[in-house]
Amino acid sequence: MNHHSIITLISHYGYAGIVVVLFVGIVGLPIPIEIILLGAGYIAVKANLHVGGIIGFAWLGASAGMTLNYLLGQSIGLKRISKVTKWIKISEGRLEKWADHFKKYGSILLLIGFYVAGLRHAAPFIAGATKMRYLKFMCVSYFGALAWILVIVLLGHKLDKLWHHLNIHVHHPLWIIVAAGMTVLGLMGAKMMVLQRRFSR
Repeated sequence: MNHHSIITLISHYGYAGIVVVLFVGIVGLPIPIEIILLGAGYIAVKANLHVGGIIGFAWLGASAGMTLNYLLGQSIGLKRISKVTKWIKISEGRLEKWADHFKKYGSILLLIGFYVAGLRHAAPFIAGATKMRYLKFMCVSYFGALAWILVIVLLGHKLDKLWHHLNIHVHHPLWIIVAAGMTVLGLMGAKMMVLQRRFSR
């Protein structure tokens, strides 16, 4: 699903579309969630929504996706989960290594997992499979989801003036969103790469 079809979905279904996009994006489908959140201001105008509403419903969708993955991990375990996560290039061996780290640093991994490719989807699975208490999982992951969404949306808001300036030269603002988003995410990704490699060994 590309950003054009996502914006069409959100424009048609409004806040319900936001919930669905974040839910399936957290569960594991390859959806450019960060780009959508970075462009929350643009989407709010395009779909006649409020940025605060986008943040709130995005949080609901992300929290629901995290909860589903946690329950799946709790009920079917790592071995069976690996048959699903292999489609997003996370092997059983990697899951087991992450699970070992999770027993020591579970809360931290849940929080930073939102910013690391693959770990965002795998962390709630592993939390469930390693029997993390649901109350603890709920508090950490729901807070982490809200913080992640706020960080991305506020970054997009800060770049708003730059987008308007560049829009004088680029007629389609989505390309500005994509370019700015990739730049910001690239910088964030570079900082997280060392951590990701550590847990992938």
